[in-house]
Amino acid sequence: MTMSPPISPPTSVVPPAQRRPTPERRCVRHDSREAVGRCVGCGAGFCRECITEHAGKLYCAPCFARRAGAAQKGSRQRGGEKRRAALLTTGSLLCLLVGFYLLGRLLSAVPPDFHDGTIWQEEFTP
Repeated sequence: MTMSPPISPPTSVVPPAQRRPTPERRCVRHDSREAVGRCVGCGAGFCRECITEHAGKLYCAPCFARRAGAAQKGSRQRGGEKRRAALLTTGSLLCLLVGFYLLGRLLSAVPPDFHDGTIWQEEFTP
């Protein structure tokens, strides 16, 4: 039977004298400032002035600009989709209008005797 190595206790249990100091993170743009967050887009650490929060995520200025540019491009495409939908709706309504007009013309061309029921008597009389 082999013995497994001893399990090290969690960090909260390790005495302060044995803990390794965490390296202090610095802002990529400002060497004198501590980094408070990491950009989701590029992964670099930034100070409070260099990072912004959008939709629950932290972004640096260049990554946020790229994201905003992509969103703006998408909104322009959505505008084209709205125009296309409006044209399709207008075309569909126009087709319905023409169809109902032609149906009305066809029904008005039916002779009045057909509506009375006398047209069948005239054709099938022996």
